[in-house]
Amino acid sequence: MISFMSNTNVLNIKFGIREKLLLPLFIGLATLVFVLMYVWQPVQLEKSKQQFIKDQTNILSTLSPSLIQNILSNDLSSLHSIIEHALRINKNEWQYVQVTNIDKKQLYPIFSDKPKTSNTIIKIEFKLEENDDYFGKIVLYTDWQQEKIVQTQNIIRFNIITILIFSLIAFVSFTVQTKWIRQPITKLKDTALQISKGNYDSKLPNITNDEIGLLTQSIDELRTKVQTTLAELTDKEKMQRAILESVPDAIITISQQGIIKSFNPGAEKIFQYDAREVIGKNIKMLMPDEIAQHHDNYLNDFEVISKSKVLGENRELFAVRKDDSIFPISLAVNAKVIDGDILFTGVLRDITEQKKINRIKDEFISTVSHELRTPLTAIKGSLELITKGMNIDLPEQAISMLDIANRNVNRLLTLINDILDVSKLESGEFVFNIEPINLNQFINETIELNQEYAKKHHTFFKDISSTDDFIIHADKDRLVQVMSNLLSNAAKYSPSDVPVEIFTSYVNNLVRIHIKDYGPGIPKDFQEKLFDKFTQSDSGDTRQVGGTGLGLSISKMIIEKLGGSIGFKTIENKETTFYFELPVVE
Repeated sequence: MISFMSNTNVLNIKFGIREKLLLPLFIGLATLVFVLMYVWQPVQLEKSKQQFIKDQTNILSTLSPSLIQNILSNDLSSLHSIIEHALRINKNEWQYVQVTNIDKKQLYPIFSDKPKTSNTIIKIEFKLEENDDYFGKIVLYTDWQQEKIVQTQNIIRFNIITILIFSLIAFVSFTVQTKWIRQPITKLKDTALQISKGNYDSKLPNITNDEIGLLTQSIDELRTKVQTTLAELTDKEKMQRAILESVPDAIITISQQGIIKSFNPGAEKIFQYDAREVIGKNIKMLMPDEIAQHHDNYLNDFEVISKSKVLGENRELFAVRKDDSIFPISLAVNAKVIDGDILFTGVLRDITEQKKINRIKDEFISTVSHELRTPLTAIKGSLELITKGMNIDLPEQAISMLDIANRNVNRLLTLINDILDVSKLESGEFVFNIEPINLNQFINETIELNQEYAKKHHTFFKDISSTDDFIIHADKDRLVQVMSNLLSNAAKYSPSDVPVEIFTSYVNNLVRIHIKDYGPGIPKDFQEKLFDKFTQSDSGDTRQVGGTGLGLSISKMIIEKLGGSIGFKTIENKETTFYFELPVVE
């Protein structure tokens, strides 16, 4: 069963949703205070100052007619009285008044000095004019400090009220946002955390008609999919575990360092070890010394191994049980990269019994073949002596019967030889004499060797190869055997007077020899088992052309033992091309 454990680290949230909701409010408040203090307040003070100047100018404007009349009548006493009365009324603002006539003669004051300047003293000059006639001017020095204090207090009061209103709105907004955003998201976070720990029954918030509702729905759908996938994975793991536990073969997984990661019950039975005894140890403990000493090199050079036939191919090796007994095994290895680590999985089968059966079978075949070959050879010699060595006039019927008997004896001897070849190839007893072979010369010799056989079937072999000269390394006699099998098959099924074509091609350092006939082709339902033993495409026709059904199987085994491959291409009712390919010697 899958153990879904989450080692979740709870993040130390330093700037969460609450802070993110408050941040724009704080920024807005700070911006508001800055604007009020450094933009709006100076502007308002400047407006107040300009309004103050305007008000003072208006007062001077009201005094202007009386002052002009006093200047025209030269009544300085009244002029002084008017100004001093105005000074008493505006004593908090007016600091100094100066009146001059058109000749710039100072009429008021007579002896008083100008006030000291400050940042609150404002100098106002007002021309005494009437009907575009200029009579003099008034220079007023007024202090707007008290007005400034009053206006500043009003502005500060307004600022405080504005900030309080904004703060109240911000607080209400934060409260609402917390209820609508933070609380649902916090619940979603808590639920997601529970789901990550495997608690899939945690209650989600109610689904609302907004983005959070969509997020809640998505998490709910994700939870359902995770539960479904987890259930499927659990069932799959149970099934795989049941298979691993019930399969009789040993299935062992190791790391690239050769450390055993898994050891199934089949392996426990074959090697007589409990899984706990081997997991975490090196796989070399299960190998004979002569294999173990090279094993680390194979693992360290994974790229070379992956390109060789070690991976995915069945190999016969030897292994060591717990009691140190050595036994034969069939091994297939595959590699997989998981999270950057290379893991090798080997499937091993104890083939001790199979070896015993094969040995008994080989001994039986050898014995039977020997017992059959001896009398058949004697019968063949006697038949040949009767038909060719003795000058006896025999009836036509007797000659025909002797010919049939001779052909059947030859067929039985061929069958016995083929059976012996198959037995030796399967047991590894077949000895190959490898030598360099000139391919063009070899093809010509093979054609010449089999040309008479082609004539018997009313056809002939035709070499249409290029003039390229290739050298290959192979056992010449066995290669002749392969060529003879393929040529004889092509001749048997070739139409009369239509040649069987032989040609070569070269691709990727491999030379391919093609044998093409224009016969009936190979039925589609027979193509998969064409290279199986004792199989022929059409039993009725085959009985007419003859054959043991072992030729193609033997040819395939010989070519593969020589490091090559064999195959065919066919079009029913039109043509068939058999080919085999072998490495070219540079």
